[in-house]
Amino acid sequence: MVLAGLIYQRGKRLPHADIAKAVNRLKRIAKALRWYGAGIMILGLAGIIWIWGPMAEANVKYQMTNDKSITKLEIQNDAPSREVPDANYSIYIPKIGAISRVIPDVDANNKKEYLEALKLGVAEARGLAHPGEKGTTFLFAHSVASPLDFARYNAVFYLLDKLESGDEIQIVYKNKLMRYKVAEVQRLKADDTRYLRPQQDEELLVLQTCWPAGTRQKRLVLTARPVMVY
Repeated sequence: MVLAGLIYQRGKRLPHADIAKAVNRLKRIAKALRWYGAGIMILGLAGIIWIWGPMAEANVKYQMTNDKSITKLEIQNDAPSREVPDANYSIYIPKIGAISRVIPDVDANNKKEYLEALKLGVAEARGLAHPGEKGTTFLFAHSVASPLDFARYNAVFYLLDKLESGDEIQIVYKNKLMRYKVAEVQRLKADDTRYLRPQQDEELLVLQTCWPAGTRQKRLVLTARPVMVY
């Protein structure tokens, strides 16, 4: 049955209105809005997974595969304990399963340059030492401007805060394996760049990332010294 009626306003008779047609139109609009809302929710969930997925995956792998009672890992003296992506320059951290190519000679003050490098791997700060040399080798990852960029750039250092004094870091540089032991893990102010200053007192490996993960509140800075092989 088709419903129809008259609409009055201030006592004036208005044109004939089809109430059923108006109701059907409103139903279609409501249905479209429901689909639109569902689409927004799906996109939001996908965005959360896209942004935080790499960190969640890294944490799950760490929880499943690591024995927290083991702090020293045995490796061969002349070869890394896992195949690295680039024999010319790579990093491997056994305890957290972090492995990446290292992009050398990156300007840490040039945002465009270091973001391009972080698409490919961990960046080595320009103007300092290289592995095996006296001085500071400074490696950094996911130093980005927004959480939206975390999934696009390197996430290999997400779990640096799991490392402790004595844990091992392996660097392959120009086909040579170099081993380091963690000396200290620090949480510094975001503007603290003390380790980017050249020094010639000792060979020092520095790894840096943002902390807490997903923010730029502070710098998580890890220092490590070479292991002497006799």
